[in-house]
Amino acid sequence: MKRFLVLLGLAVLFVGTVVSPVASAQSAIEVTATNVVNSFPEEVVFRLSAYSQATIEEATLHYQILPDGVKAYGRPDLTPAERVQVDFHLKANDPPRSYLAPGAQIDYFWEIEDGAGNKLTTEPATFVYEDIRFAWESVSDGNVTVYWYAGSSSSAVSSLEVARETLDEMSGLLGVTVDYPVKVWIYDSYQDMLPALVRRSEAHAQRVVVAGERVSSDTILMQGEGDDDTLRHELTHIVTHVAGEGPYGSLPAWLDEGTAMYGQSEPGAGFTSALDKAVERDSLLSVRSMTAPTGDASKVTLFYGQAWSLVDFLIETHGSAKFAELYAIFKEGSTVDKALLKVYGFDQGGLEDAWRASLGLPPREGSTPAAEQESEVQPTPAEQTGEAEEAGEDEFPWGTAVGLAVAGGALAGVSLLGIAVLTARLRRR
Repeated sequence: MKRFLVLLGLAVLFVGTVVSPVASAQSAIEVTATNVVNSFPEEVVFRLSAYSQATIEEATLHYQILPDGVKAYGRPDLTPAERVQVDFHLKANDPPRSYLAPGAQIDYFWEIEDGAGNKLTTEPATFVYEDIRFAWESVSDGNVTVYWYAGSSSSAVSSLEVARETLDEMSGLLGVTVDYPVKVWIYDSYQDMLPALVRRSEAHAQRVVVAGERVSSDTILMQGEGDDDTLRHELTHIVTHVAGEGPYGSLPAWLDEGTAMYGQSEPGAGFTSALDKAVERDSLLSVRSMTAPTGDASKVTLFYGQAWSLVDFLIETHGSAKFAELYAIFKEGSTVDKALLKVYGFDQGGLEDAWRASLGLPPREGSTPAAEQESEVQPTPAEQTGEAEEAGEDEFPWGTAVGLAVAGGALAGVSLLGIAVLTARLRRR
């Protein structure tokens, strides 16, 4: 266990970085200072001062947000001179273009050029973006770390045990390994956590209270102690990302959320009750309509209950090996129907009929209304594979753009489930 010392009350944190330039012996460029300014939750500023016998004409920051970001670069405004000081602003929470999760690791280096043709590249360095408002403590087990600043250490250790158990169990189910560090940040209250979450509209913030959220492929934010199933749910989303989210497409919502519900110790009485009532009335949602989360607040609890039931049906009826194979097919970039046909021999319509039969219901009458159908998940460009997009200055930083795509589905899900929490007082996501 270790303790991070943070000076409370500071608006910014200055982290100095000693730079050892890499350049030819003939280079006349000298880096006189670099540092990084953490202005949580607004931005990170990378600062460079340099000197050359010739006029410095260009300075470029090369950076990468781990674990998902591709290499990116940005050029801050620079007035050519022999001595220059430049700042590159990396926006931390400006969706839909930008979001940095607490604990995000940024690898970076500077490249400087002058008018005489000299170039200098600094040694690679690393900056960790932290929520500097609190004095965090941490406890780790393997690649999982739980951070907290309020409450008891025994509660944090208990959360760590749940996290370790969930990652191991769900990784085994889906046949994958989460081979990068996973961070769980536990906030004392929703108000404390709110500035760290992906920024949304004020109306949304007032309507939806988030209990927990996977904000990037390696990071979970939680409010308060307790609710182990919220932690299990969000950690399962980390595993589903590794198992099924590829560069060419995304998982259907019923599969992603259903697996996260399956990762809980139980789906929750509210969700199973909504499912039971829909079975009695034969008013279940069509599987094709569940490719994306429902936008109807009155159907949110049914959506989650039904998603859990579909996943439970596939695993209990056809086994965990085929279920892991289904995820592997999605990882390759398959559409929903093609993936189901390849693994199980039926498409979404066939899945629905078999699942309804297991519940004692006949096949759905007629075809699914066009208005209710959702289009297949089609391959998309490879640039976006993470949870938040990030914007720099002159260049669009695809390195941070990978952040938002991972959470695209998760963000929609947490919003809908948040509505369910407020309206029905059911189990929190």
